[in-house]
Amino acid sequence: MKRKVKSGIWTTVCLTKLIKMEMIELKGNWIGYYTFSDQYGDWGKDKRVPFRMIIERGFSEFVGRIFEAAEAGGIDDEIIIRGRLQDDEIEFTKYYSKEHFVENEEILSLESDTPTLVYYKGKYDASENRFKGDWEIPILREDEEGVFHAENNTGHWVAWQETAK
Repeated sequence: MKRKVKSGIWTTVCLTKLIKMEMIELKGNWIGYYTFSDQYGDWGKDKRVPFRMIIERGFSEFVGRIFEAAEAGGIDDEIIIRGRLQDDEIEFTKYYSKEHFVENEEILSLESDTPTLVYYKGKYDASENRFKGDWEIPILREDEEGVFHAENNTGHWVAWQETAK
């Protein structure tokens, strides 16, 4: 009897996870925005950058493209994303084709051997039908003595699936 109960519990847990995963259909069009942390100062304060994601789904991994609203502080670049969905947790990397940085409250872009990468992590909020999470840009800054220090830039993001009208 104990074996059947354990097996039944395990089956219930597995089915619950399977149902939960099937509810989150990644393939398609997503819209959302990202915001900046306080480390961006006045430039990033109260700024919301809208974006559109087009996702193609694989088995547990996905690829896609992101288009940002440059007029709202986003970056006009060819942006590819690659990531994975595990249950209700998502993580992906945003690959820009150029290096981008903020200097004197202005976005600068240049051709580089080290284009900007942004790491996203989040969780699906089933009550709101959207992903919410944090993003991070790994940055090394050089001090006066020539020593490099990690100063990652961060912020938050939200995305929901676009519905047909």
